[in-house]
Amino acid sequence: MRLLLLGWLCAAAAAPAAGQAAPPFTKRFVVRVPEQAWNGSLVIGAHGGGGGNNFDRAGNVIGTDETALDDVIGRHALAAGFAYASFDRDGGGNGTDGLALTYQFTQIATAEVARRGGKAVTRTYLVGLSAGGGIARLAAEDERKVYAGTLIIAGAGGDLVTRLDRQTRMAALWPLIDPRAHFGISPADPRMRAYAEAIGTPVDARRLWPYTGAGAVAAAARPPAAAENTTGRVQVPTIEVVGTWDDLVIRELRAYSERAQPRANHRLYQVEGVWHMSSDDDGVMSFQYIATSRMKLDADVANAMGEGPSYLPTVREAFDHLVRWVEKGASPPANQTVEPGQRLR
Repeated sequence: MRLLLLGWLCAAAAAPAAGQAAPPFTKRFVVRVPEQAWNGSLVIGAHGGGGGNNFDRAGNVIGTDETALDDVIGRHALAAGFAYASFDRDGGGNGTDGLALTYQFTQIATAEVARRGGKAVTRTYLVGLSAGGGIARLAAEDERKVYAGTLIIAGAGGDLVTRLDRQTRMAALWPLIDPRAHFGISPADPRMRAYAEAIGTPVDARRLWPYTGAGAVAAAARPPAAAENTTGRVQVPTIEVVGTWDDLVIRELRAYSERAQPRANHRLYQVEGVWHMSSDDDGVMSFQYIATSRMKLDADVANAMGEGPSYLPTVREAFDHLVRWVEKGASPPANQTVEPGQRLR
């Protein structure tokens, strides 16, 4: 594999926005091209969070976000003959600003891959996780169709109305079940069932609840940020993968799936018992560090994050389906929920 890794270098490139020159690109990024048998396509990875350092559970820096999706999709794409590129937004934004930056980087990566591969890039895919999934969603709704297809993993930016309802109910209900104030509360308690309904995950997922529950109470104390709902108009083939225990986004993604149009352009695959991050994704360690060291939550919350099953096999299978969908017109399986490791059907 040929590897290009540039740290904080400048490269001028124009984003696809009509008639406007983009500022110099000054973010860390990687561009990788298979040494042999490059298939002519490029996969762009959009990481979760705001970018910057990644941590282990003890708070030691283990990397930065341009390589955050290597274990999720980067290595899989390379093994399948795709070029792969990703960059660290590092404060560059997660909404429309993040999308503009991603478009700018895509132009840089496309030119570099063509130079290294000796031919033009035939098509480009975007894969986004969490906040990066929100960027991928905006791209999927963009009428300019910059990417041939998008894969969204535990993606932000689902249905706004549902998200606001979830957050409001969480902020009201969490103080009634917070284990720090209600130690030993029964899983059968009606308050527990009400909270489970509000966030869309089962009571069995309660060990994970303090992370988002405490955050919802803190967020409710701040002035609400201005937000615009997604359109639900999906312009290119798009597949989403999410865990059924993902209390950060699951309700919004289910609601988005219901209103996505045309329905033929969208699929949602849910994996039983998986949280927002797969336990086998090294990115989960940053969440564990935040939960224990910054939020001062019980260590059991971080333990639960690292003990759950994986959605990565489904993510990679979904990517393969997306490619066949785009390149061969093979319609992927219908929306469904699968057990971890179970093949889509």
